[in-house]
Amino acid sequence: MALYEVHARKWENGWELQVADVGVTWSPSLVEASARAKEFVCAQLSLDERTVHIDLQPQVNKDLDQLAVEARRAVHMADEATRIATVKVREIVQGLTEAGLSLPDIAQYLEVPQRRLEELLYG
Repeated sequence: MALYEVHARKWENGWELQVADVGVTWSPSLVEASARAKEFVCAQLSLDERTVHIDLQPQVNKDLDQLAVEARRAVHMADEATRIATVKVREIVQGLTEAGLSLPDIAQYLEVPQRRLEELLYG
């Protein structure tokens, strides 16, 4: 599988897509950019779409791009913390249930709203 790096830059008519070592095309939206870039690469190089992978790197401006990196990192860390919390909550709930506590009592014991506890357990 071939990997193509695509720098997507916002402009007034959509997104300019610069494909390394291939050329430049465009997309009306960022949502469509990967598919457009893949079609472009395949057409330019006569490749099968199944063999092409696009690494889309959107760019707006230096400050916003840096903020986006930080936001993605924070979301990733939050997702990981939620995954860890879910494992721990399921483990403690099992033990507390075996000790005879009801779900409302467990929520109170853990100082977690029952609705949030249920999200972690079943969501």
